Amino acid sequence: MEDKQKRGLRRGYTTGTCAAAAAKAAAITFFTGRKIKEVQTILPAGEAVTLPVYRCEIGKETATASVIKDAGDDPDVTNGAEIIAEVSTSAISNFKFQISNFKRAFQFKVHSLQFTVYGGKGVGIVTKPGLAIPIGEPAINPVPRKMIEVAVRGTSSEFGVRSSELKSQIPNPKSQISVVISVPDGEEIAKKTMNARLGITGGISILGTTGIVEPLSLSAYRHSIVCALDVAVASGCREIVFSTGRSSEKVAEKEIKLPEEAFILVGDHMGFALKEVRSQKSRVKRITIVGQFGKFSKLAAGHFETHCSDSNIELAFLAKLANNAGAKKSIIENIKNANTARQVFFILKGQGLEKVFRMVCKRVKENSAEIAGIDMGCMLVGYNEEVVVKL
Repeated sequence: MEDKQKRGLRRGYTTGTCAAAAAKAAAITFFTGRKIKEVQTILPAGEAVTLPVYRCEIGKETATASVIKDAGDDPDVTNGAEIIAEVSTSAISNFKFQISNFKRAFQFKVHSLQFTVYGGKGVGIVTKPGLAIPIGEPAINPVPRKMIEVAVRGTSSEFGVRSSELKSQIPNPKSQISVVISVPDGEEIAKKTMNARLGITGGISILGTTGIVEPLSLSAYRHSIVCALDVAVASGCREIVFSTGRSSEKVAEKEIKLPEEAFILVGDHMGFALKEVRSQKSRVKRITIVGQFGKFSKLAAGHFETHCSDSNIELAFLAKLANNAGAKKSIIENIKNANTARQVFFILKGQGLEKVFRMVCKRVKENSAEIAGIDMGCMLVGYNEEVVVKL
């Protein structure tokens, strides 16, 4: 279904989608000996998309395929990057030397064959806490990991490669099969991102929760918000939901029973969206803001353009709230020294300081009401897509 907020703008694909597509193409070539020109992969929502394969090579007991990242109309620094997947077996002579240069990400089995996915050249390594991936592992996020696994599994069902055929391609059926994901220019690209500040070193992150890159150019995005508001009002919606991200919006769609036109993904431009509502508040009676803790910490502190380049994570602000909630001094120091708001979220949760979540939501609601001038609601969504607070 066409995204109602992005009509007229071309969508792109995340690095996670590109990595999954490259892995599938390399696996197909490895097991069948056929070079692939394009490959179909499944997005997390179930949509099948076909991506062109930029490079496909066959070696002795190894196969390599790559996909060029196309970010659509989004000004993404990874646009044009080559995402490479190399599939090989431990039977090759330099296998141990090869994998010694890489960090293991995760493993899975297909027809009793064990696959190990590694982060190769240009894929960053996590060095600080607070991210979705543990310290020491390649920065291949959870959803892309699942997409890569699903993509590789799809080689057998989609191309008629049976279990016996899979094994016949491998001299020793017990051999370990490696899938190395790499980005040749990843280290240089990463210098243009916030990775170093977040403790991701040596390359970019393989990202994506939906598999799709939505166009985020400032003027185009803001125009899309205005259009979405117009559509909502024209459809008779008097209550509207503004969400900071697609993951939280999906939760809101289940939790808040409103027409689909009422849900508007405003991303980092909450302030702009609320000002637009104020200009036509006679037609909109209530706004509910939905988001995760990272964005909410900024909104609660009064920063309503929440892109990482516009405002910092308000750790001191969160530490002050925790202090007001009766947190121990050691916990307050942990919050001040945290790497991400995500880490603060789990610190608070682990210490039974959920009242801070309600305090944050209350601030978000009050600050938003000052801008929009109408009745406000607020819903904080957790990192496991659960409703944490609803006001």
